Amino acid sequence: MKKRIRIIFFSTVALLFLFVLFTAIQKDRYFLLHREYRHQSFNEKIPINNIFANEIVHFKNQDAYKAFFNELKYNTQKNKSTTLLLKDAMIWLPVIEKILIQQKIPTDFKYVAMVESNFKNVISPKDALGFWQLKQETATEFGLQVDEEVDQRLDPIKSTYAACKFFRQAHKQFGSWTITAAAYNRGIGGIQRALVKQQKTDFYDLSLNAETSKYLYKLLAAKDLVEHPSKYGLKLYRWRPEPVRTIKVTENIDNLEAFAKQQGTNLYVLKLYNPWLLTNTLTIKNENASYTIELPYPRNTSKDSLPDVLPK
Repeated sequence: MKKRIRIIFFSTVALLFLFVLFTAIQKDRYFLLHREYRHQSFNEKIPINNIFANEIVHFKNQDAYKAFFNELKYNTQKNKSTTLLLKDAMIWLPVIEKILIQQKIPTDFKYVAMVESNFKNVISPKDALGFWQLKQETATEFGLQVDEEVDQRLDPIKSTYAACKFFRQAHKQFGSWTITAAAYNRGIGGIQRALVKQQKTDFYDLSLNAETSKYLYKLLAAKDLVEHPSKYGLKLYRWRPEPVRTIKVTENIDNLEAFAKQQGTNLYVLKLYNPWLLTNTLTIKNENASYTIELPYPRNTSKDSLPDVLPK
């Protein structure tokens, strides 16, 4: 009887050992989405394709899929914030895509702004600001004005052009658009140092911080959500940006409140449509420089009756 118990005991131990060994070996293999046992109920929600900027995004382990699924779970809750996000996405994604095409950047990079800020001029704990969450030194490096009067990180159009400069520089460094996207989160120097220090040639073999490790999968989740909303029980509606009139400013404005009144509006509306204006003045600091101010059309006023350049 005792001999039989010992046989059962050691057989059980041996089986447990083999199971642990098998699990450890499998952990380092490329993760196959359709064969992940722990997420069988969510298999229908895997991305239709795992392509970002015409490059494959590898799901190498369970953590990769978890990052992808958690982002989808967060953004597919049927609440007001999701509705507002998708509304803003339908307004801003076409605007950003047009600039990306003009700058010869893959259009999938429009989802970076969606992941970074949800198309809101928010500020991060690390003082990154605007749609593209640019820090001051990065913004000025790529041509944006950031001072006491003007912060062009809060200008969605100009900050998109600055982001394009970053993407172009990172792609020149790494030769990969997916690594370029990760570098937007980690920094060009951060990714380069990790490659050298860890002596890796494959980005997916790098040991990075949790935020950067998840970043590509968050972008892919945003892309899948927008391009295949019906898969998640959502419906997207077409929203058009509000038409605005533009005013080219070529001279100093000493009082923006008075300027706003002259244009038939007030300072609150002026800064609502131009959040990059920080104070009550606007100074032309360089010769031949100018600013473009956007304002809504006044009610019962024809477009042709309004000037598009500030009178001298």
